[in-house]
Amino acid sequence: MKKIIIASLVTIAASTAVAQDTSSETSSAKGLYLGGGISYNDLDAGSIFDEIDNASASGFQLFAGLPIASSIKGFETFVELGYFQTNTFKLATGVKERVRGVSGSFVLQRNLNEIDPNLYGLARIGAEIGDDDGILMGVGAGYRLSPKVEFRAEFVNKDLVTSYQANALVRF
Repeated sequence: MKKIIIASLVTIAASTAVAQDTSSETSSAKGLYLGGGISYNDLDAGSIFDEIDNASASGFQLFAGLPIASSIKGFETFVELGYFQTNTFKLATGVKERVRGVSGSFVLQRNLNEIDPNLYGLARIGAEIGDDDGILMGVGAGYRLSPKVEFRAEFVNKDLVTSYQANALVRF
């Protein structure tokens, strides 16, 4: 029941925010974007089980986002929905686990024109529902190859999984 309530709240918040952002003239990023990428993930299994060491595995993520209206001067804000999956973590002899989940997050983005006009920093906070339920937070940087194509590098910390991600996205 907790998962359904959290998913409903994230969906309602995203829908409300998108409905309020009919057309923001000051935002350089307009419309839907889709993306995905690869990740290197550390699972902190040792914090739950004394006899199991931490493990690592690669993975992937897919996401979609929309800009939302914001009164935070100098920043663009987005809402993102995503899917995350790792390859198999080998936790102990005969103990293997894969982590999957669906997430919703709010992304705050700031252009770093002082360094390069195509570079930006980002921060995110959200919730994941799945094998690693809970709050997620992340920071990263992105680079615009063109007005439609961007690359991002992010560090995302979840309840038990720490993820280092390389993503590409396309804006519509």
